[in-house]
Amino acid sequence: MGVSWSELRRVCQTPVRDTNDVAGLLYGDHASLPITKLMVDLRLSPDLASIGFFVCGLTGAVLQATSGVLAAVASALLVLYYVLDCVDGEVARFQRVCDVKWGYFDFLFHMLVKPLVFCGVAVGLWRETGAAWPIFAAFAASTATLWLKLFLETPGIVFLKEFLRRSRKADFIAETARPMVDRAKEVELGAPDHGGYEGTEDTAGTGSTGAPFRLRLDRVTARALMTNFDIGLVLLLAATLADLAVAPFDVPVLGPVGFRGAWIAYYGIILPLDFADYLRTYLLKGHFNREVTRLLALAHHFSLDSRRER
Repeated sequence: MGVSWSELRRVCQTPVRDTNDVAGLLYGDHASLPITKLMVDLRLSPDLASIGFFVCGLTGAVLQATSGVLAAVASALLVLYYVLDCVDGEVARFQRVCDVKWGYFDFLFHMLVKPLVFCGVAVGLWRETGAAWPIFAAFAASTATLWLKLFLETPGIVFLKEFLRRSRKADFIAETARPMVDRAKEVELGAPDHGGYEGTEDTAGTGSTGAPFRLRLDRVTARALMTNFDIGLVLLLAATLADLAVAPFDVPVLGPVGFRGAWIAYYGIILPLDFADYLRTYLLKGHFNREVTRLLALAHHFSLDSRRER
């Protein structure tokens, strides 16, 4: 019988529920749990899920350059890519495994697969119709996705380099880290934050910073649904299946456009607009300083136990 479902949810999903995004809340947590239970019961390594999610993502992205049934299969692989990305973390939490190198590879996998999906779809549509506009749409979507990821991760990268470089100086923690740690604690306790960064509002459900994301009937949830890449993978699967049943429709200037064409056109427009709005917020609300402050507070309580390092 193995571990119970309730125990699995408590150990694997509850600890990270507050950092979940819209895709995780809608279907990631539900779709991943059966696979997680199977791997836990069989005592399989989370590395298998990590390798599987990369293989599915890369294969699905490349096969998007085809059309018809094969493109639909590729879309299904991309949905599985996201589900397995959830599984590897859940299995690792249950087995209490922490391997930093897989976090590094996870970051690289996403940076590679996401733009490749847009490019694969564009190549597939170009081969089908001969139209060049999907290439431009894919370029816009890929660029916006990569730059948004860069903006979200840059504070952590810069903070780590600076913190490690200066940590040998005795006065660094006393004069710099302590005031920022105290300020971060005030923010966490709900003290007024003038000119701060409202993470949930501006990242639209990424679960990356700020208050936990919650599904509500509001513009934050609507924006998250409109821009989340993993929700987009489900829509891509629906689009490729619809293309199998419905002929392309003629659109002025663009020519014949199927559902997959509408998919790439939509993300080629909405993702650059989302990035432009995030950039405005980043500059006006001081996201960089706010995020570095939060990281300093976390680092103040951090310790590495080499005995538990895998």
